[in-house]
Amino acid sequence: MQRPNYITNLRDWLLRPSVRAKIMGIVLGLVLLLGFGITWQVRANMSANLTAQLQERGVSIARDVAAHSTDLILINNTYALHELLDETVRNNSDMRYAFILDANGHILAHTFDVGFPRGLVEKNSVASAERANVAILHSDEGPIHDIAVPIFDGRAGTARVGLTEKSMNAAIDTLTRQMLLTTFAVSILGIGAAYLLTIFLTRPIRALVGVTQAVARGDLSQKAPPWGDDEIGKLSIAFNNMTAELAQTQSAMLRRQRELSALNAVANAMNTPAPLEQTLDRALRALLTDLDFPAGWVFLFDHNEQIELTSWIGLPRELGAQEAATALRGCPCTAAIRDKQAIVIAPLPDRCPLREGRLRGTDAIASHVTVPILARDRVLGVLGIASADTHTFGADEVKLLEAVGQQLGVAVENARLWDDLREKERMRGQLLEKVIVAQEDERKRIARELHDDTGQAITSLMVGLRVASDACDASTRARFEPLRDIAAQTLESVKRLARELRPALLDDLGLTAALERYVATWRANYGVNADLQVTGFGSDGRLPTEAELALYRIVQEALTNIAKHARAQNVSVVVERKARAVVAIIEDDGCGFDARAVLESSHAESKLGLYGMRERAELVDGKLQIESAESQGTSVFVEIPIQ
Repeated sequence: MQRPNYITNLRDWLLRPSVRAKIMGIVLGLVLLLGFGITWQVRANMSANLTAQLQERGVSIARDVAAHSTDLILINNTYALHELLDETVRNNSDMRYAFILDANGHILAHTFDVGFPRGLVEKNSVASAERANVAILHSDEGPIHDIAVPIFDGRAGTARVGLTEKSMNAAIDTLTRQMLLTTFAVSILGIGAAYLLTIFLTRPIRALVGVTQAVARGDLSQKAPPWGDDEIGKLSIAFNNMTAELAQTQSAMLRRQRELSALNAVANAMNTPAPLEQTLDRALRALLTDLDFPAGWVFLFDHNEQIELTSWIGLPRELGAQEAATALRGCPCTAAIRDKQAIVIAPLPDRCPLREGRLRGTDAIASHVTVPILARDRVLGVLGIASADTHTFGADEVKLLEAVGQQLGVAVENARLWDDLREKERMRGQLLEKVIVAQEDERKRIARELHDDTGQAITSLMVGLRVASDACDASTRARFEPLRDIAAQTLESVKRLARELRPALLDDLGLTAALERYVATWRANYGVNADLQVTGFGSDGRLPTEAELALYRIVQEALTNIAKHARAQNVSVVVERKARAVVAIIEDDGCGFDARAVLESSHAESKLGLYGMRERAELVDGKLQIESAESQGTSVFVEIPIQ
């Protein structure tokens, strides 16, 4: 459940002040809370006790008045009653009034100067069996405790007195002021103690905060001063240990970042499509730039295991030729090739050609490292890096360069494999193109022979049957009719086969006429509603011969597959010629199939037709895509570029 906003705001407001303010605020709050709480409790208890004492004193006064007024009432000495009441009021400062009622409730005497208040008699009463009855009356002067006491068991009347709380309230207020002053004094002492406490607590914390801010800015050299063996002192020690470990970790991370940056730079350089020599040259430049090395080179072994210079950066090219000439003739660098491990040469041997080189124009080469370029534990070449310092190549740098060497080895091997694969693919394409050309030529030859030789032979046979039929009687002529029908059907089948093998319309009138003829024949043979739309060809709608033949064969194969497998009711063929390409779409509403599963299937028979369509499209630099799903029909998209 999400907290209300006001709770979050209150928490933020309480946490905003400093630690010193919090400590002093807590101490002051506790002192004030304790002081005010005790003051309130004492005031409440004292008020209750004084109120009870006031009422008890009032009862005593009223009973005393009742006792002294009994005889005076019986002898009807009103003057003496007044004197008794006045004297009682004078002797008790808290008494506001006193009066005596007879048995019938009539006022016999009172101490009011300006007249007896109306309704006062009815405010309190006492039964004859009661000792006294106390009633709290509210007046302009504050609460008045009215006490009624029966005189002579009520047979002589009632004595009533009224006591105010002025003296009691004055005593309570005096005590309250004294306690508040005490609370104030204790608060001052508490603030002083809290201030001293915060000095001891916050000073090391503030120092620690300063060190923490310095660490946050990246300065890990700052140390927190120790403040003793308490928790803060232990925290300072722990913080100093943490910064020391962070410094070590930062150094390791910077070193690792440098390594990763170099590897990433090399990888990015090698991932850009380019010839192998350019790729290696770009990778070497990226490595030198990222690691701030002045010069480097790459040698590769050719197919005859001879060293050839591939990349040379930061030094004269002539030195590279000399280095390549002497690389396998007593040079210490050959140990890297033999042992398949990087080797640091420092100082350079006397016969080393690199002694003549100058880095950045002025600095002599003091050392260099030779790193084998490995791929599957086979040395493909060497990577060399030169430096003007003999101590440049430590264990970390050598390890990094060995990783770069392995990365370059993978790149070199992949590049060579890709070259071999591209060459094989080129040869396969040429072979496939020749196979298809030979196939089409053979189709054309067989179609021509079927049309010319076989067709003419069957036509001659039909003419001979007619001549023989005309020379016979009616009964014999009837036997020739089935033979003539069989010959006519055979002739039509031969013509259809010749058209399917190589339609003459494709060579004579172009793709549009050939597709119209083929789709019409396919619709009649299979009884499927097939629709053909050809747009964008204009009056001179001929395409290059290769493109026309590829599109015709792809449409033919697609319709053949639909007739064999799709169980479709409707088929649509759309061919559109655009500015730079011709697009064909063949769709059906048949049962569909999982195209990916079929193409990845191990059964060659189930995917030869699909691969044949794709190969024909790729031979003319086209693209073919098949979209299909179970019970959702099939769509074949073909796009062939044209000039």
